[in-house]
Amino acid sequence: MLLLLLITHVSVSLAVQCDLTKVAIIGGSYTVSDGGNVGSKVEYQCPNGKYPYPKYTRECRYNGFWTDQTTKAICKDVRCPKPVSFEGGDYEPRQPFYTVGDTLYFRCYTGFEMKGPQNRTCQENAKWTGETTICEDNNGYCLNPGIPIGARKSGSSYRMEKKVSYTCQSGLVMFGSQERECLEDKSWSGTEPSCRQWYTYDTPNEVAKSFSSSMLENVDTTNLDDRSDKSVRIAKDGLMNIFIVLDSSKSIGEKKFNETKSASILFIEKMSNYDTKPRYCIISYASKAISVVALRDPDSNNEDAVMEHLDKFQYDRHADKQGTNTSDALHAIYKHLIEQELVYKEKGKKEDFMKIHNVILLMTDGKYNMGGDPRKQMKLIKQFLDVGIRKDNPREEYLDVYVFGLGSDIDQPEINDLASKKEKEVHTFHLENVDKMKKFFELMINEDDVFDTCGLSKYHSVEEDLDKRANVMFPWIVKITITLNGIQYCKGTILSQYFILTAAHCLNLDDNQTIKVRIDGKEYTVKPYRHPKYDPISKVDKGIKRAFDYDVALLELEENDKIKFSENARPICIPCTQVTAQALKQPGAPCSSHEKTLLSEEEVKAVFIADELNQPMKEMHVLIKRGQKRSACLEAAKKATELKNVTNIEDAVTDQFLCTGGTVPVVDPPVCKGDSGGPLLIQVKRRYVQVGIISWGTVDHCEKGTRKKQTQKNARDFYQDIFKVLPWIQKVLKEKHEALTFLPN
Repeated sequence: MLLLLLITHVSVSLAVQCDLTKVAIIGGSYTVSDGGNVGSKVEYQCPNGKYPYPKYTRECRYNGFWTDQTTKAICKDVRCPKPVSFEGGDYEPRQPFYTVGDTLYFRCYTGFEMKGPQNRTCQENAKWTGETTICEDNNGYCLNPGIPIGARKSGSSYRMEKKVSYTCQSGLVMFGSQERECLEDKSWSGTEPSCRQWYTYDTPNEVAKSFSSSMLENVDTTNLDDRSDKSVRIAKDGLMNIFIVLDSSKSIGEKKFNETKSASILFIEKMSNYDTKPRYCIISYASKAISVVALRDPDSNNEDAVMEHLDKFQYDRHADKQGTNTSDALHAIYKHLIEQELVYKEKGKKEDFMKIHNVILLMTDGKYNMGGDPRKQMKLIKQFLDVGIRKDNPREEYLDVYVFGLGSDIDQPEINDLASKKEKEVHTFHLENVDKMKKFFELMINEDDVFDTCGLSKYHSVEEDLDKRANVMFPWIVKITITLNGIQYCKGTILSQYFILTAAHCLNLDDNQTIKVRIDGKEYTVKPYRHPKYDPISKVDKGIKRAFDYDVALLELEENDKIKFSENARPICIPCTQVTAQALKQPGAPCSSHEKTLLSEEEVKAVFIADELNQPMKEMHVLIKRGQKRSACLEAAKKATELKNVTNIEDAVTDQFLCTGGTVPVVDPPVCKGDSGGPLLIQVKRRYVQVGIISWGTVDHCEKGTRKKQTQKNARDFYQDIFKVLPWIQKVLKEKHEALTFLPN
């Protein structure tokens, strides 16, 4: 007789809990999630310069015990790796270990040249300051690749095709390339390795700096030291894919997922400021991968639509959040690429597909636990894109994989293996938690790295003093001092490294006139050019004591004294230029489309920059009145004292001028004399485009340097419309061989 026993597993609802008295840490603090129930986590915090031993976290298991419960938690001193070997020189002090604040001093033997810092200091995150110090004898085909602190190097020949390999001291984890080869172009393959403690984290600032410098290799479009046309790395027809891969597993939780999601939206917003238009693919993964945005979607290259799709995506879309199936997420990328290639093939553009630059941003808070090893999927992607396969043409520039490990539960070798390995670039990052990730997203692609990008402001993240804040908030503003029978002050904007845009009425063009401009703390002498049609006495016979038509001028810096772009000195965007077309996301569109985009409404939101006593260069919000709304400007101007004898007000207020002011629908702040020559700006996301130049007004709103509040309903301010004088600006710049490309009408 066959006896069949049916055994059923019954889930008992007994409230198993772990003992909360077992989780205290000596010298630190901790938090417990879910009250110590099964699956809850303890997270430890230690003072700066210390780390929690034996781990950052503990988890309550089904047997009622915490992980590592038998080991007492304690905050220990952070230790930086110690040197294992150093070639061509020596270092001191030689100690069994190095703690925060300790400094290593390097020296090279006679005949060797020091590359890198002479001193390096141990930091709170267990990393040494600065780059690897190398003593170079210049005897190899490639330069000495160096020995990172904590590593050993095998191989001392630096001839072409020779290899060196690295191992880390016991107990340390390697990030970067274990093996590197001397290449024909005298560079080393892969990424310089680093040997790290298990508790080492990258700071948000470190990640932002490394990621930004690497990412900008893909989006940077200008050689600042060259006055010639821009050298574009990524074609402006959008030959770039960006894959954002978000971990949505249970350990992340809804709150942290939303933080990562909002940070990713910030990344997309920042990318929209650069002169490329990528297609996005957003993938969320837990036990399975879900494509939030697919490459095939018609709006995948519309950043606004992509951000909207991502914002609407809910954490609960994943029914099963138990797993971390990184393989499925990467396989989803693989399928998207196959699909995209088919589309290109059908159009007979297979070669164009192979020119697409692919960027993958993979974020995870834990090692994979289902779906197989994700490294196999990454290998498939590389094979499909023909990246790193052929030695004669590795095509590594067409794929960048950035991996961001979040928290202490990640598999460090796993994230290192998945990331790209490129010379002088870092693609693997380990951040302490999602909060640090969010901070990194706020800092990444820092405006400091794209000084030449027109109309870019750093106003959103400035904490400096008022003067410093004003410089980085409005880095395109120039203060102008004109000396002739007294001193007059005006403003202008930086057009390029050689030209300043301002108002003609600021200049007299007298031989005895001295014009100085101050930019980023440096004073420049300039040569003025005033629009030939500007003639302040041309309409006296019409009762207009001073006319302002064509109120535009250019100031040229000397050839050997050009502006050095910095966070305090950047160019402004002006309409109908190629760089502004990229800012407006209208590559290939004619000049007329810029005016339609920027000045299409009857009331257009704009800003001008005013000097305030307690806040230098304050942003003032106004409304440009156009169409039917502009008629109120004409009626108000008729009531101005200086225009009372004008028969036809349109002789004074010609179509040369844009108008703001009045009290309807809101009270517009007034312009003062010291603002003359400054810009009237329209903000497009985080870029500013100048559409006007502050020219004249019907009321003097300043008294002893203090700006009075606008209360007069008939007060109006007028600005030279830049669209009306663009031909002249273009003519002057072209004659001077200035590399600012203008668009056809």
